[in-house]
Amino acid sequence: MSKSARSTKKESKAKKTPGKSNSATPKSAKRATDSKTRGTVTVKKTSSKTAEKAKSKEKPKGKEDDHILKELQAEIQSDDEQVALGAVERLSQLKDSRATGILIQGLHDRRQMMRIHVAAQLGERKDPKAVDALISSLEDESVFVRQTVAGALENIGGAKAKKAVKRIEKEGLLLDELPEGRRLTD
Repeated sequence: MSKSARSTKKESKAKKTPGKSNSATPKSAKRATDSKTRGTVTVKKTSSKTAEKAKSKEKPKGKEDDHILKELQAEIQSDDEQVALGAVERLSQLKDSRATGILIQGLHDRRQMMRIHVAAQLGERKDPKAVDALISSLEDESVFVRQTVAGALENIGGAKAKKAVKRIEKEGLLLDELPEGRRLTD
């Protein structure tokens, strides 16, 4: 394409957009020359403040995970049982292996329901790092915690876990069946 054809093409484009002049460019725009067509291309200029804000919003994933784990560790120790149970649920969904360590601490909680829930979630995670802590919890004062721990160990599997469950069954520390409930009369 010849230079005159290009300039005619530019003029026709300028005529199509009434009210706009070819020479007027926004102050926030930067003009650059395209080497192939030798025409002008308008490039939006990014301010250095905008770039700094974007960089500050980008956190390394490791730091963000650390922050989440610290918050959940604090929540699992909360006096509000619903908050603590919610933290157990969220920890169980994290793929981070450090979440298993935080859940293991929950096996020593003073609340029976917390210990049951933690044991169940450890079983769902199927992380072999939890086996030793779960085996220790087979000696829990609550038969319901022991039942849940035994189920978690069976779910995780492995020779050590199976051996511990067999041992506790022989000792009679697990229920063969749940006790019959009392019926309410009308």
